[in-house]
Amino acid sequence: MTFDYDVAVIGTGTSAYTLAYSCRHAGKTVVMIDSRPFGGTCAMRGCQPKKYFVAASEVVARALKMQRIGIKEIPEIDWQALIRSKRAFTDDVPEQTKKGFQNAGMSTILGRARFVGGNRLRAGDQEIAAKHIVIAAGARPRSLNIPGENTLTTSEDFMNLSSLPAEILFVGGGFVSFEFAHVANLAGAKATILQRGDRVLKNFDPDLVDKLVESSTESGIRIETQTCVDRVEKRGERLIAYCTDNPDKGFVADMVVHGAGRVPDLDDLALETGEVKYSEKGVIVDRYMQSVSNPSVYAIGDAAATLFNLATTADLEGEVAAQNICRGNTMKTDYRVVPSVVFAQPPLASVGIGEVEARTNGNEISVKTGDMTNWSSSKRIGQMHAGYKVIIDDKNHYILGAHILGHNAEEVINVFALAMRFGLTIKDLKQILWAYPTYTSDIKYMI
Repeated sequence: MTFDYDVAVIGTGTSAYTLAYSCRHAGKTVVMIDSRPFGGTCAMRGCQPKKYFVAASEVVARALKMQRIGIKEIPEIDWQALIRSKRAFTDDVPEQTKKGFQNAGMSTILGRARFVGGNRLRAGDQEIAAKHIVIAAGARPRSLNIPGENTLTTSEDFMNLSSLPAEILFVGGGFVSFEFAHVANLAGAKATILQRGDRVLKNFDPDLVDKLVESSTESGIRIETQTCVDRVEKRGERLIAYCTDNPDKGFVADMVVHGAGRVPDLDDLALETGEVKYSEKGVIVDRYMQSVSNPSVYAIGDAAATLFNLATTADLEGEVAAQNICRGNTMKTDYRVVPSVVFAQPPLASVGIGEVEARTNGNEISVKTGDMTNWSSSKRIGQMHAGYKVIIDDKNHYILGAHILGHNAEEVINVFALAMRFGLTIKDLKQILWAYPTYTSDIKYMI
């Protein structure tokens, strides 16, 4: 077969970007394909623009907490100005991304790709052949298959609202709902989270989640568990979400936001034609990020059926796949230390295993846990909900997991991740002369 390119990449997000530049630097010919403006989820409609909203809400939250210790004027969020600031960032991303690819010598195609053979794609009005095809198509909101689903607002739509409605329902109790419920609440809206199961934020330490739920409730956010939304009706200008366990009583709001999870965006890629095996979690790959059924195909980021759907792991997978495409399958993914954060107010951060898993595995462990609200680092900012849990291996004194709720948790967790990745013991951490007083210096009290 005659190939038009060495590598064809479906998607232009962070994993695709990482892979494409690595392949191009290795001398490969590359074509980048996307059906949406170039840039992908993280830069255009995910973690990067989200932080504009999180940063603004953090300012308000800090001021509210510090009223009792000297702050008089409470700032308000100017929603229109915040949207303009976010757009000033995202509006330039597509053209900058596309020019970057082209300046590096890559071709670009705007159009939806689909397989027409094991090594062939149709993208827009073009048909191309490539030695390797990389699926980095990202994810989309999970279909809920309920009446009225078309009335739901996505997280992407939420970040483009011209004005904020007075009352908002968030379907699902994951990190998307929590983060945007806090944003909405601190911007002046009434926020309610509807979770179908008995627990929210199931991937995080349950004790610290309980503290976050308490903090959220006290701030005015309503959280309803065991509440499964089975239909949404529009009545005039309002929406009503009805639930399976109470079909006669609905939750009324101006907007209902979809926060009930995302799935790989693979439906119309004709993967069967490309002999690419997949599941509801994504393209089935091995540790080299190579398709288990078509050796010409790799899948990375949200499109791959892997353990994580984070920007950091997407970058890792992009680099692994690039190295294997360029040098043969010699590099495997390493998911041993992956920190994650819920950017609520306060933030909740986690890395490594939890207490239940550690005990289930039969490890000889010590669990260092406590409430931090009486610590000086909390008192000076009026923080009323903060805690930690650190799981330590009793034999070698390594850190197996760390979980933190409180201001700056998203930064402190990176120190624990660094220690775990490079095998630092608690003795090593205690010997470090941290800048003091800082939130990072609190680590010595946690361990």
